[in-house]
Amino acid sequence: MPVTRQSLATTPYQVGAVQVPASAPPAVPPAAPNAGPTKYRNVHTIYPATVCRIDLATTAPTVHSALTVLRGARNVNGDAYYLKYFDDEVTSMRLPCPAPAGVAFFMTDNMSGCKFYVDRINGSNDLIVYHANTHQHTAGPLADADTQTGAANGVLDGMHNAAQGDYAPLVLNNAASCAMPTYFAAGGAAERRKRLQGRRGVLAGQNAKFLGGCTIVGFPAGNTWEFWYQTWGDVSYKRPTGFGVVAESVVTFHWNYLRKRVTQGDTHQASYATMRVLDHRRIL
Repeated sequence: MPVTRQSLATTPYQVGAVQVPASAPPAVPPAAPNAGPTKYRNVHTIYPATVCRIDLATTAPTVHSALTVLRGARNVNGDAYYLKYFDDEVTSMRLPCPAPAGVAFFMTDNMSGCKFYVDRINGSNDLIVYHANTHQHTAGPLADADTQTGAANGVLDGMHNAAQGDYAPLVLNNAASCAMPTYFAAGGAAERRKRLQGRRGVLAGQNAKFLGGCTIVGFPAGNTWEFWYQTWGDVSYKRPTGFGVVAESVVTFHWNYLRKRVTQGDTHQASYATMRVLDHRRIL
């Protein structure tokens, strides 16, 4: 298995290209359960589990990217489920519990402002999982990485609530969710820590800036699933300069600052080559 609960702590994963149907016909009349993805109200695409099943593969890190890329192709007998996303829409699927024989993994597209939801179904062990996205009400480029406006969160919650109705007559109850203030908390904390150390943004007038993403995965666990998020990234910043700063570093034995000034210069530029795991936690 290329991804484990343990490997989430040390190996940064990015979801790459996965070959599943990208378009969905409108639900008039409603599609048969396994016919293919179906779009409701032009904003919610339901993917049958059979359409989401893939053969999981990985691409190893390179000198240009420290990320292990998760990818795959559709296979009704594959070893993983994959939930696609669309801009300003919500997608969902019914996740069989327990997982079918041979299935050992779930993943959805990378997150950098989206919200992930898990619903329980009354009278069934199966779960409904959702990936909701909005570009409305952004906090802006100068905001900390973990800042999401209440208005944006309201849009995402509204999309999820409406999507629940598309599963009627099933009775659904939300069991968990994961949004940007949670999964990018480590990125925001890293930005604030650099500010407290006197680091500033690479561009004039800006603060230290997080570059990264979030990968959400799931593992079968008996008659249900466990879901985890992993935050990966790095922070771009400019080190304080001047004779006084250097002199203070010598007096206070801050050799790491001096070493990095010599080896890296005044600026640390985050890139995919410098990505690392900042956080990983269980959602449900």
